Amino acid sequence: MAVEEKRARIDTATEKKQSGSRLFAPYRALGCIASNTPHSMQYQGQSAFITTAVGKTFHVYDAEKIRLKFVGPQFESDVASVLSVGEETYVSAGGEIAVCRRGKQIATLEAVDRGEISGLIHFGDFLVGISADNAVVVWRRSSGEATEVIEFERESFAVTSVVHPSTYVNKIVVGSTQGKLQIWNVQTRRRLHESKSVGGAITCMAQAPAIDVVALGLADGRVVLHNVRADRTVLQVAQEGRVTGVSFRTDGEAIMATGSSSGDVALWDLDARRLVHVLPAHSEAVAAVDFMAGQALLVTSGADNAVREWVCDGADGAPRLLRQRSGHAAPPHTVRFHGADGRQLLSAGRDCTLRLFSIWRDEQSGELAQGGDTRLPPVTQLASSPAARSWDDVLTCHQGGDAHTWSLARRALGSFTLQADAAVRAVTVSACGSFGVLGLASGRIDIVNMQSGLARRQMVGHIKPVTAVQTDACNRRVFSAALDSTLRAWDFATGLQTACLELPASAARMAIYRDAGLLACACDDAYVRIVDVDTMRVVRSLGPHPARIADVAFSNDGRWLVTCALDCHIRTWDLPTGHLVDCLRVPSVPVSLAFSPTGDFLATAHMDSVGVFLWSNRTQFSDVTLRKIDPNADAVAVALPTAAGPSADQDDQDDSVPESNVAYMAPEKLTENMLTLSELPRSRWQTLLSLSAIKKRNQPEKPPQAPEQAPFFLPSTTEQHFVPTEQDQVDDAPDTKFLSVTSESQLARLLHQAYEDSSVFSKVFKHLRELGPSAVDVEIRTLPVDDELRALKAFILTLTAQLQSKRDFELVQSFLHVFLSVFSDVIRANATELEPLLVSLRRESQLQWASVDRLIRYSTCMVEFMRSSK
Repeated sequence: MAVEEKRARIDTATEKKQSGSRLFAPYRALGCIASNTPHSMQYQGQSAFITTAVGKTFHVYDAEKIRLKFVGPQFESDVASVLSVGEETYVSAGGEIAVCRRGKQIATLEAVDRGEISGLIHFGDFLVGISADNAVVVWRRSSGEATEVIEFERESFAVTSVVHPSTYVNKIVVGSTQGKLQIWNVQTRRRLHESKSVGGAITCMAQAPAIDVVALGLADGRVVLHNVRADRTVLQVAQEGRVTGVSFRTDGEAIMATGSSSGDVALWDLDARRLVHVLPAHSEAVAAVDFMAGQALLVTSGADNAVREWVCDGADGAPRLLRQRSGHAAPPHTVRFHGADGRQLLSAGRDCTLRLFSIWRDEQSGELAQGGDTRLPPVTQLASSPAARSWDDVLTCHQGGDAHTWSLARRALGSFTLQADAAVRAVTVSACGSFGVLGLASGRIDIVNMQSGLARRQMVGHIKPVTAVQTDACNRRVFSAALDSTLRAWDFATGLQTACLELPASAARMAIYRDAGLLACACDDAYVRIVDVDTMRVVRSLGPHPARIADVAFSNDGRWLVTCALDCHIRTWDLPTGHLVDCLRVPSVPVSLAFSPTGDFLATAHMDSVGVFLWSNRTQFSDVTLRKIDPNADAVAVALPTAAGPSADQDDQDDSVPESNVAYMAPEKLTENMLTLSELPRSRWQTLLSLSAIKKRNQPEKPPQAPEQAPFFLPSTTEQHFVPTEQDQVDDAPDTKFLSVTSESQLARLLHQAYEDSSVFSKVFKHLRELGPSAVDVEIRTLPVDDELRALKAFILTLTAQLQSKRDFELVQSFLHVFLSVFSDVIRANATELEPLLVSLRRESQLQWASVDRLIRYSTCMVEFMRSSK
């Protein structure tokens, strides 16, 4: 292999890219099912598939279980129309038609530059769509070329829908808002006929089982069966709301289904010409209705983010719900993990629903039943028990002030409605799951039993509405925050207040890490304050954030705090250091987040998206740096996760940034106010303090003795004499250049320089750090004591400067101990001259020791408290 190739590979590996977030990577989206774009049915043999548009992509489900099969690519614009033909899916997005197969884009049809394309249909080799500039565009599917563009005058004929009547070769029927129909031959580009108006704007059309008959859905709610050959109306019925879709049964029953903008589906008996049943299929407008070929199964999709299948097997022909796949109809505003395994996720949205999502199996996701035709008001806060219980284990408070319990085992509304004399503003569930805590608008806190729904005790102290409540791990204390800018601790058993902390601003959100006793309070001044619940002191202040904080969450190990704000940023803070270690910018405003109990995922909800998005924790499978980042630096934008999950080429996304190859150098001090010790071995300064005792201990017990003389009877055999040569005499001659010896040590010379220049103090201390204990002792003992005491004064100033820098605290104390023990007599004799310097040194030493002593006493007290509490 050539050297250039090796070098190129090394450079490529060096320039490896990672996602814009250090800690989190997009994983998948939950609860994104459908939209107000009509779905498309596709048949392959005995199998049927449903294709739905979801934002900027599309989903393909199998009709048998409504199980997700494929997810399309992400387009630059929202999908306006989808059409499935065989194994191919045609997707209109941003004015272009993409051809996809098994979720992968394989081609693009010829662009026509006429705006968004909607209402795609096909027949034979033709693909027909309606452009935004009121034209009908025709493509050849085999070649991808746009063969015809039929333009219309919007004032006289505004195109709304297109249908291909059966047995009409190369012909289409075009409907308009004026109620007129036109028949066109797309191959010759000739208009064959224009009918008279049916008296209303046509919104949708469908081919009836009878030849020549087309069903017209009108904006005024009428459905007209029109014979296009005879140009006359065969049948006319009416429903409430705009008609959004029409379909016919093909299993021998003369039944027509029509969807409306109110979410209802009407079933009509065409033989009896009467309404059979009105089905409340969706909570919002029905996007499309389709009877499956040859079956009594009706497929509906709606703008409420749901796909449902109904089977018409009743005696009266009324359909029943067979299976469904649904998500939030309106964006969720609260997400929380449920259980210790992190497999389930609770979410509440503005659609007045509470949903349970399964992270691994979408079939287990669903809405918690409310047991009636009317829904409860939207949930404002929710909490669940981390332990599995046979009684109700979820507690919610709603707009209007009521609180309700829920049972996840039954997936339904619980047994109790908890009402008080004031509106409930905050809720939480104890760690054991037996008690619920309610924070009221009056400032009172109520504790209720989750099994009986009865109130147990009340806590009175706040003068303004309570915004958040939490409990500790042992049911010993309750913590509450209110609009009076106070954080209060209460005794769980007696209901008495035990502590009160004044915050600079009121806390709107609060999270607790029970294992370490830490509270995170998201305050209105854009700061997050971490409070130690044992001492009720603020131990960290994180911020400020550029916008209001929406939610906070602790990581599973309590090392990180994740915050989201209304500036579209998700920030991760390292609690031991208080540094910002990750910043993630998303395209939509995050309103809630939750960290998995196992540390695998971060779940987020966003202001303008109906899905719940999962982000995988990179530290679970790779090495991640946690170095500090600049809070004011621009974060790299990262796209939200999709239902397809992580892709193989995720590292090559456009939102990636190059990973720095510079080795990280840890700072000497994390903050300037922190007092640090030296990095030298502990034995270095301990030996210096006990050096005299060590030397005394190491003295020999007996003085050294001369070796015994050899016996007299061992004479040498030969007598040898050494005669020096001339070269030896030259080598033994003294070198006069190196005979000038001075008694001043290296430390003394540095101290004399430091006495004249204060910048040399650091060099003096660096020299002492590099010496061993014995050498340091010798250097200090041999300091010259002249008339001006320059060396002693410089040594005192050096120690004072090192204390002021708050570095090497224990090393300074050991040097000071040796200095005072050696020169105590000199100091007493020259007290007047040395007193100002010594007073300054003592003051600085006492100041630094006070902070160290406070921390030691605090740690000792905590250790004794934990030992006595066992």
